[in-house]
This record gives sequence, C-alpha cells and structure tokens, in this order.
Amino acid sequence: MGRTWAEGPSGVAERDETPADAPGTVSRGLGAWTGILVFGFGTAAGFLVAFSGLAFLEDGAGLIVLVFLSALFVVTLLGAMLFLARKPILRRLFGHAETEIERLARPLAQMAERTVERDAGGATKAAREVVSLALARYAWITARRWILASLTALIAAMAALAGTALLFKQNQLIAAQSELLREQNGRIAEQTTLLTQDVQLAEAARNAALAVEITGIAARLGAALDATQGNEATTAEDRPLFNLIDPAELDRELVLRITSISRATQPYRFLDLGVRAQDPGDKTRRAMLRRRADLPATYERMAAAFDWPEEETANRLIDRPASPERGQLLTVLLGAGVHNLERLNLAGLDLSFAYLPNADIALLTGLGTRLSYADLSGSYLTEVDLGGAALENVRFRGAQFRRSSFAVVGPERTRAPYLAENAPYSTFLSGADFNRSVQFATDFSGAVLTAASFDGAVILGGRFDAAALGAATFRGAVLIGTSFAGAELKSAEFDGAILFGRDVLAELTAAAAPGSFVAARFRAEPVTLDEVMAINAVYQNLERAEVEAAAAGGTPFRLIRVQPFEE
Repeated sequence: MGRTWAEGPSGVAERDETPADAPGTVSRGLGAWTGILVFGFGTAAGFLVAFSGLAFLEDGAGLIVLVFLSALFVVTLLGAMLFLARKPILRRLFGHAETEIERLARPLAQMAERTVERDAGGATKAAREVVSLALARYAWITARRWILASLTALIAAMAALAGTALLFKQNQLIAAQSELLREQNGRIAEQTTLLTQDVQLAEAARNAALAVEITGIAARLGAALDATQGNEATTAEDRPLFNLIDPAELDRELVLRITSISRATQPYRFLDLGVRAQDPGDKTRRAMLRRRADLPATYERMAAAFDWPEEETANRLIDRPASPERGQLLTVLLGAGVHNLERLNLAGLDLSFAYLPNADIALLTGLGTRLSYADLSGSYLTEVDLGGAALENVRFRGAQFRRSSFAVVGPERTRAPYLAENAPYSTFLSGADFNRSVQFATDFSGAVLTAASFDGAVILGGRFDAAALGAATFRGAVLIGTSFAGAELKSAEFDGAILFGRDVLAELTAAAAPGSFVAARFRAEPVTLDEVMAINAVYQNLERAEVEAAAAGGTPFRLIRVQPFEE
C-alpha cells in the first residue's frame, strides 16, 4: 500500500492510501533488469563473435554500432527522464518528493514521542512515514545505480567489442600481409630461378665461343678424311677396322686440340624448350596436344605407353648439367670416321656430361671412354662396344641397342694403345639409366651396375653374367632369354618384371651368386604370351616368333614383391 498527502477538513495534511507495488518488489525488479540487460548485451556480443565471426563484424559493423549507440541513448534518455521526473514519481509512489536525511528526523522523533506517550495510533503513523521516506530514498538510489551501471556496462561492452573488432581486423591484415609475403617469396623464387638461368646461360655463351674451336677441328678432320680417301695407295685392308681415319695417323697437335677442347668445355644447365625434333615420339605428342581436350582418354593412354612428359607452361632448365659441345665433338669424330676412341681416350679425351640424345651410333669402340653423366637418351646404338668405359649415371632412356657390349674387357679384347697385360678393364655403369630401352643381345658380363635402372626395358637375349647388380631395378621390365649366371643380385628389384622359364624364382636363385637373391621376397604369377605381346614396347619392337625362340620353351611369369628389402 502507498500513501499520498492531501489536505483534510481541518487543514492538516493527511495521507490517502493507494495501491502500489511492494517495496521489495520494486527494488528486486530494478536489480533484475540491470542484470538481464548486461547479460543480454554480453550474450549478444558473444554470439556475434562465436557464430558470425569476422565477416559479420565487417559486414554489419554499422548495424552493431547503431544498436549499441541506440541502447546507450535509450538508457541515457531514461536516466535523464528519471532525474527530471523523480519528484512526481516519488511523490506518486511514496508520498514524498524529497528524502534527505534531515527529513527523517521529524517522523522518527514523532514515533519516539508517541511511543513514550503510549499513543499506538500516532506511533504507527509516524513509523509509516519513516518507512515511506526510507523506501523513497532507497528507490531513487537504486534507480540511479541502475542508470550508472547500465551506462557503464554499455560503454564497457562497446569498448570490448571494439577491441575484439580491432583484433579481428588486425588478424585480417596479418593474413593479408602473410599472403603478400607468400606472393613476394614466390616472386623472389622466380627471380632466383631467372638469376640461375642467367648464370647458366652465361656459361652457355662462354661454351658457345669455344664451340668455334670444334668447328676448326671438324675442318681439320675433314681435310684428313679427304686426304685418306684420295690416297689410292691406302686400301681398306690397310686401315684399322671401322675407321675412315686412323687415330694413329692424326698429328699430335690435332690430338691435343681435340682433348683440350673436350676439357675446356664445361657442363651447364640450359633451357629445355620441350620440343625434340629428332624424337618421333615427341613429334606425335606435340601433334596429339591439339586434340587432348577432345580425346582425353586416348591421350592419357598414349602418354602412358610412350612415357610422354607433362606439357610445361614455361621454359625451364634441364634437370642436371650437360654439355652439348662435348656431344657435338663426339658427333664430329664419328662423322669424320673416327670410330675407335682408344688413342684419344688415352690422350685425355673427356666426353663426360656429353649431351647427344637421339643419335645414331654404330661400330664404335671406346675402351677407356669417359662418358659419365652423358645423355644419349633415345639413341640407336648398333654394334657399339663400350667395355672398359666410365659410364656412371649415363642416360640411355628409350635407347635401342643391337649387338652391343658393355662387358668387362679381357686381354683378348684389349685395343691399342691400351696394354693387354693390364687387363681386365672394368666397365663402370653405377646409376646408369636404361629405362624403357630396347636391347637385342646386349652383353653386360662382369660390368659394375650398382643401382642401375632397367625399369620398363625390353631385353632380348641379354647377358648379365657375373655382373654386379646390387640395388639395380627391373620394375616392369620384360626379360626374354636373359642370363644372370653368377650375377650379384643383392636387393635387386624385380617388382612387376616378366621373366620366362619353368620355375623362374628357383631358376633365378640358382643362377645368381650364392645368397644374393632372396626368392621369398617375390611371388611369381603366370601370365600369357598374349599379355606379354600386348605390352606396347614389346608389340612395337618384337615379333611373336622372336619371343618364342628366345624363351626356349619357357613360359612368362610376372614377379610381385611381397616383402621389403630391409628385413
């Protein structure tokens, strides 16, 4: 119940009792609304950050600021209205517009006096006035605290959200900066690549100047060839086998020029233009590129069959250093009819890193030849004897060999000026790359083939007798009538290779050096001859009758590796 003062008939102000909310209810409602408001703003800000994230803060920043400013304005306006209308409101609720402490003294004194006088009605009336004044004062203090707390909460929430927004913005700027740094690093990498290309191309320019000397050597060899062919007294029987020019007849000055230029030209990396005019397979690839979009499945099958590389969007350097000048020098020597390189090799001829892909090389002998890291991929080698040569990491990818030999050179095969008493001369082919090559009766007997690669090769009538094939790989190779008598096969990989025989694992174990081949690492699965002939490299290069004759009654088996090498 609440009371208001009114002037009675006697002229004395009296209170009228009017219904009002309980005092406790008023105070609890104000406090509850304050907590709900602050909690609501905190929850809203939390949900915005947790579920909407930075994108919402960015897109709805204006809306968020408008909501907070509107709430701040509403609370400020309500506080101002309460402050201006506090007297009517307090008078309406509690019957008092002012509740200073001094005003509490009068009813307290009256209540004490009436109590002493034992006037229960007067004491009760004075007590009611004291309670009304106390409630009015408490209500105003509570309202003022609510206004200040709401304003403080809104300002704090807005400041916190602003800090969160700034933090999100900072993270966004850091992300953008990181992206720019990645782009910058990419540009730096491109710049480094271009600088590397500049350095390598500068070396190419230096070697191009030295290539003029090779032209001079070619002129001298051409003159010597003309003199030899024009000398009627010289017959074919008088000249060494295979040679139109006898290296022994070359004057010392020309020999020194040949050997010195071979050493003066250094390997470097040059631009790979992605086009190989001498490679028929590459020509087909370039032609099929025009229809790749229309025939994707056909192109993919052809790419797998012919080992086509992916088309490069920009020119790049070749993957390892090479020397086209040394390849040119070898071409000049072969063109001049110098097919026996032993004399030049002993004088110091260096053809390592020679770059001569897709070449036709026939009737070449090269005891002591230095061809390490040379690239003769796609070449045709017929009756070539490179026994006793240094051929580490040489590349013969996709090359074709016919009746060629890399076998160790014994006294009977030693050629002058090398001495027979110093035989045998070993052939070093460690790391050599014969992938996808096709070989007819190639002899590797006694050669060092550590970690050499014959993946995807087709070898008909090959001989690896007593060869060191530790860690060599024959993945997917087709080995027909190939001998491994006494070969060292430690950790040799035959996964996917096709061998002909009756019990190929037992036969390979018996043929290899004792304990070097672990048959338990592989499983032999029989395949049909039709499946073998369907392999592209076999189909293109061998007749079915050739395969059956070389197999000597054996049937094909594909080896599948079932155990790791390290166990």
